[in-house]
Amino acid sequence: MMDTSDTFLARVGALESEAAGHYEVAAQHALNAGDLELEIFFQNLASLARMEAGEALGGSLPVTALLPRIRPIEMEKPRSAVKVISDEALDLFRSLERALDLKRRSHSYYATMAVLAPEPGLRKMARAFAHDDAAHLTEIETWISRMTA
Repeated sequence: MMDTSDTFLARVGALESEAAGHYEVAAQHALNAGDLELEIFFQNLASLARMEAGEALGGSLPVTALLPRIRPIEMEKPRSAVKVISDEALDLFRSLERALDLKRRSHSYYATMAVLAPEPGLRKMARAFAHDDAAHLTEIETWISRMTA
């Protein structure tokens, strides 16, 4: 059975809340690395995610709504004696990779719901979320390309 309105909104709230928390941490990594432009980008993503989560969670949700679990990405810092890049740059790169993973997951969910949701209103809302996430995916990929060029 496809998501109902309440379940869809609960999932949006969970996905966007998780993302907002990550983007805030990523903004701090960007600041620590001295990249103010990337810090602003992450702060904007965090604000958008908090706004979307707040709108989604604004209504009452059923106690039984199943929220998606997003597995954390485990990454370790290199333990070699020679540091190739700074910890700040490494943290920033990992933050971008995690942001890309989060956006891919939410985009996949929204794109699926845009096609399969039982209600036209949900399909329309999911299309809008999928469209926004596609644009953010492109922006994050651009930032990763800049760092690795």
